[in-house]
Amino acid sequence: MINLFRKIRQNLLKESKLNIYLIYAIGEVVLVVFGILIAFQIDNWNENRNLRKLENVLLIDIRDNLIASRTNLASNISYNRTTLYNYEKILSHIEEDLPYSNSLDSAFSYIGYWSEPNFTYTAYETIKSLGLDIIQNDSLKIAITEMYEQFFPFLIDELKAEWVLHQSLALPFIVQNIRYITADVARPNNFNDLKTNDEFQNLMGLKMNTRKYAIQVAERAQERVDSLIFMIDRELGK
Repeated sequence: MINLFRKIRQNLLKESKLNIYLIYAIGEVVLVVFGILIAFQIDNWNENRNLRKLENVLLIDIRDNLIASRTNLASNISYNRTTLYNYEKILSHIEEDLPYSNSLDSAFSYIGYWSEPNFTYTAYETIKSLGLDIIQNDSLKIAITEMYEQFFPFLIDELKAEWVLHQSLALPFIVQNIRYITADVARPNNFNDLKTNDEFQNLMGLKMNTRKYAIQVAERAQERVDSLIFMIDRELGK
């Protein structure tokens, strides 16, 4: 093609058709520039297409991480409800002045444990390393950032209150008054003494309140995670 253009130019010069030559030369320059612009446009198009593919992959990864976090929240809620049931079982025996029953062995074991949700950050850290602007939808980008930078850390901080309670009050009381036979079996040293022990009653009341609060917080977190998953699904469906 280049050789063809060169021959045409040479023929025009030989025939002294200068005006036509100039017009032809200008046209040739325009054609070259136009070709360069098309090449740039194709490169940009390919780059944008690759970025959108990468964005979709990362959004799918975020979605998978959120589903894993939601599963963990559900497990956390289930565990906390189980502990509440067992705490109420102990207090019911005390309030009704019932004798100790082996069915309480499992119930007492829950006093020594607590649970907090675990959130998966892998995909979000990858997006941060590549640049959050890879997510084109500004509303979705803000929602994802708030979830991982604000909401999840806030949730963990809120639930640390029970850890402080466990370390400062529950653990010392357990060491003095409850004997763990296995991880799932524990018995009070003297159940009758616990019936009139105000410290124990106060401790159980605090633990029950913190567990109820943990359930409420986790349920709100589930709703928020579900909302973000819905936003991602809608974006991926475009």
